[in-house]
Amino acid sequence: MKEYKVGDYLVHETSGVCQVDEIKEMALAGRGSEKLYYILVPVYHTKSQVVTPVKSEKTRVRDVKPRKELEELFDIVLDLEVIEADNDRQRGEKYKEKIACFEPLELARIVKTVYLRRLLRIQEGKKVMAQDEKMLDIAGKKLFEEMAFSFEEEIDDVRDKFLDKIKLD
Repeated sequence: MKEYKVGDYLVHETSGVCQVDEIKEMALAGRGSEKLYYILVPVYHTKSQVVTPVKSEKTRVRDVKPRKELEELFDIVLDLEVIEADNDRQRGEKYKEKIACFEPLELARIVKTVYLRRLLRIQEGKKVMAQDEKMLDIAGKKLFEEMAFSFEEEIDDVRDKFLDKIKLD
């Protein structure tokens, strides 16, 4: 597992893009002996802090993907397979599984799938599913924040460009 230094940027599985603000030894209540922890500041939620162990089997962090890799998602988004499921329950489980891996490619698949489902339901005069909206919010937030950070652009601009690529004809 890669170790980060103060000032490094990384992606935390639940808090998104963060900067390592501090690394210190701490004994958290009920956890036993002291361990080394990252004190992270989420880039898009600067009023909060995240404390996560430097070495952990549970909490996951990874490098911010390079700009080139994230730009490629724009080129391949039309070719990404939508997520197929027999029913809403199964679809929700598949979304959750892909969100848990917190990789941009899988997040892009969720965004594409949900966005196209949403447009189709609206065209058919049906209500948009609450589960779909929730998954679009979660996956979109993770994907578009990382893209915006990497591209040095606004989140809304990145989201709009991405969604424009997958609109129905």
